[in-house]
Amino acid sequence: MNKKVTLLAIAVALGVLVIGYVYLGGLNKVDITVESVSDYNLVGIHFQGRPKSDSIENAFFLAREYVQNNRLDGVVALVHYNDTTLAKNQIKLFIGVKVNSTTSDIPEGYERLTISASQTVRATIEAHNVVMPSPETIEGRMRAKGEELNMRLSDFTIEQYISTNELLIDMPVYKPG
Repeated sequence: MNKKVTLLAIAVALGVLVIGYVYLGGLNKVDITVESVSDYNLVGIHFQGRPKSDSIENAFFLAREYVQNNRLDGVVALVHYNDTTLAKNQIKLFIGVKVNSTTSDIPEGYERLTISASQTVRATIEAHNVVMPSPETIEGRMRAKGEELNMRLSDFTIEQYISTNELLIDMPVYKPG
């Protein structure tokens, strides 16, 4: 009898896990496309340090608060630099908001960052971050798309957090100069 109950409990648990995975978007495919874009106009803060730093989370939530409270018109964005000169276990980021229009009123402590671009390889992900593919997998697929189309891509990504279940990751086509 105990064996049947245990098997039933395992089957129910697996069913719940599968349903949760599907509900969170685990089966949604990641679309990799080439898009025409205008320059990225961002406001935020630069960060360089350990990936587990509370400063990253604090900066992200502050940017999200500015968007939610309509202090800044745009979407929360994070620029992740693939800087090979950094020490091991260090990352370099720009955390803030990709603004929809030019604004002269930026929050104290924020600075502007403009990234020139006219074309980008974009990954569109519609899934909760718990079930998203790893950043390395997504970036690898983006680079493969760029190589397939003979495009040289920049050494950074721009993540745009559209909603809790939608993320755009752009890797602009490299423009020398």
